[in-house]
Amino acid sequence: MIVLVNTGFAAVYWIEDPRPFWHPLISAQCNGLAIAYCVNAAAPWASNSPLRRLAVAVAIGATLGIFLTIALKGYSTAYVVEHHQTFLLTYMSAFFNGVFVSLFWVLKLREARAAEALHKADAERHLLSKHAVESELKLMQAQVEPHFLFNTLASVQFLTETDPPQASKMLGHLLAYLRAALPQLRHASTTLGQELELAEAYLNILRMRMGARLEFAIDVPEALRTHPFPPVLLISVVENAVTHGLEPQAAGGRVTIAARHDADRVEVTVTDTGCGLSGNNSRPGQGVGLANLRERLSALFGTRARFALEEVLPHGAKATIEIPFEPAVSLTASRVDATA
Repeated sequence: MIVLVNTGFAAVYWIEDPRPFWHPLISAQCNGLAIAYCVNAAAPWASNSPLRRLAVAVAIGATLGIFLTIALKGYSTAYVVEHHQTFLLTYMSAFFNGVFVSLFWVLKLREARAAEALHKADAERHLLSKHAVESELKLMQAQVEPHFLFNTLASVQFLTETDPPQASKMLGHLLAYLRAALPQLRHASTTLGQELELAEAYLNILRMRMGARLEFAIDVPEALRTHPFPPVLLISVVENAVTHGLEPQAAGGRVTIAARHDADRVEVTVTDTGCGLSGNNSRPGQGVGLANLRERLSALFGTRARFALEEVLPHGAKATIEIPFEPAVSLTASRVDATA
């Protein structure tokens, strides 16, 4: 780039120079390369006084360029003294052109370095945010819904006295829930299949408590069950659908969990036939939980993930979680499962 710029200056000078083109070309290259070397060595972009350091570096470079030109062209001392005004004009032209060109590149470099520092700071902030979210998820996993467990145990105690077979069945669902939930306390990541097991055990327990008011279905291909999935997110959405969608409705409703692979994304949906969004806007806690869910997705995947909650006609709601598809990880997990 420097050689091309110098050649351009030489072409301009050659317009009024009757000598062959190599004369202004040598002068321009000697001055330009010497100035570029001195500016690079001085590094004015790292100085508290960049303009002063730049001017000094260009002045030194222009001086070296003049001496290089005299040496390469073989001018004698007498010739230099006789044409000192020409050499002075050449020096001044090299100096001002060098300042102009160097200042342009120095400003561009400073801008690029400032942008790089901004991106680095943003990346560090994103990393800290991700660590904070992971710590929050681990804390949530450790809690394992105490009020849900206490209510379930109270139901088991009641059924033990009134309907022992149903008590045994509910206790089995509770054990399935704990088997799915407790391993997450020791792992920072999980799979969609493990999250589905947790959601299914949770819904089975609630179905025994709500009776015919709750129905549910899970439609997820086996190939996606080994795909990595953020822990706690799915169960949070399922709980939101039951608590804010079905329980306020006297007739209850149905929850459907589905997943599909679309291009470079995995889309997981939780659809309920409850009272919908317009029927429970006043219920406390709904907005905060979903806002936290969006923040976790943003911290873990940035703009590559999405969460949406929309109305379903004639009544109900649909929550959609989209995360990046990781074919290599999913394929490896499938092979490990097949080997086992």
